[in-house]
Amino acid sequence: TPGEDLEGVYGGIDFLRAVIQGNAPAIGEKVAICGGGNTAMDACRTAVRLGAKEVYVIYRRTRNEMPADALEIDEAEEEGVIYKFLTNPISFNGENGKLKSVTLQIMELGEPDASGRRRPVPVEGKTEEIPLDSVILAIGQKLVQGDVSELQLNDRGNIEADPDFFTTSMDGVFAIGDATNRGASIAIEAIGEADRCAKAVDAYLNGQALDTRVPYISKRDEATIDYSDRKKEPRKTPRVLDPEVRNKNFDEVSLGFTEEEAQAEASRCLECGCREYYKCKLLNVAQRYDIDPSRFKGEMPQKYTHDENAFIERNTAKCILCGLCVRSCREVMDIHALGLMGRGFTTEPAPAFALPLDQTKCNNCGLCVQLCPTGALTEKANLKKQVPLDEIYTEETVTINGQQATVLVSRYNGKVLRVIPNDEISRNSGLSREELLELITE
Repeated sequence: TPGEDLEGVYGGIDFLRAVIQGNAPAIGEKVAICGGGNTAMDACRTAVRLGAKEVYVIYRRTRNEMPADALEIDEAEEEGVIYKFLTNPISFNGENGKLKSVTLQIMELGEPDASGRRRPVPVEGKTEEIPLDSVILAIGQKLVQGDVSELQLNDRGNIEADPDFFTTSMDGVFAIGDATNRGASIAIEAIGEADRCAKAVDAYLNGQALDTRVPYISKRDEATIDYSDRKKEPRKTPRVLDPEVRNKNFDEVSLGFTEEEAQAEASRCLECGCREYYKCKLLNVAQRYDIDPSRFKGEMPQKYTHDENAFIERNTAKCILCGLCVRSCREVMDIHALGLMGRGFTTEPAPAFALPLDQTKCNNCGLCVQLCPTGALTEKANLKKQVPLDEIYTEETVTINGQQATVLVSRYNGKVLRVIPNDEISRNSGLSREELLELITE
């Protein structure tokens, strides 16, 4: 853009770096930021805090197309930032080498471009001029290709790097982050790549092969889940400093949640994680042998209506038909609360006559839960939220009706979560889970 070399024209990253290092430039009272990403939001909100009276954001598309976080866009507006949508700078105008104004081309949205956003096109003959003291360009960055001329670049001008091993066309040279493949993204993505790349470099230096296989994790069909029993509750919004307070300093804007608010927000979670994740035998085997379930066609159980009683929760979608629950109920406990119902892929362990589990002869001994390899049967813990936790199990002795019995005690960070009967005496004791828990915690 003509006039980019004028005094008072700054790059977005350079400007933010100077401010954080305590060398903020004198930007004056009228400032414009060109761009619509999060860097532009950081720059405009910083300009407000440096004392600028009029701060504009010049963006060639509309608010709906801005890639910045919606929260940033809204909070900047609350702090007094003025948005100039569908405008694009065509010249920075100066006097004696110093910026005086910007001439904006008025735009309108045309057809979508490669990113899926409607392409802004100039409206012939329509411009606007705004007097300015400084302008900050937050319109993205590109790789300086001369610095990496020995490496193979892609059609975007970025370094061609292996997405798993981060190797480049030159042996022993690795590349990550904004300089590679798709180009600029968010900082945390580069940080994540740096962590994985360090392992790749270490393996290379030690002459080792690096395994980058993505572990298999099953996914459930959300469309089959009945959420009618769940109450819809809106997300809680953290408290923030008032705009007229926060726009005068660099204090943290978000005040966060109180403990009660945080607990209430966490309780909205629908708990999609499997509670038995850390001890699922099927998961361990699947990861070890690189399973591919798509090779086997057939109707798979997708029932996510949890059949349960006071202590046991049954989820047939996770059942692999090993039959351990049915056999243990019949052969060990002689109760016959569960049986195999149906044939083929639709077979499932279920109470006779499709009764709910709490209407069977089940005495909640927990043996089926203890033997289940996948989490199709789980025992409820004494927690408000039944979340996946890496529990530690210990076998302990308790006295029940004058007899010594063994139970499995589950703990997380020292807190007792559940107690599972582990021998004939404890399984036939008739004690509830609360009563067993009291024996352990006394």
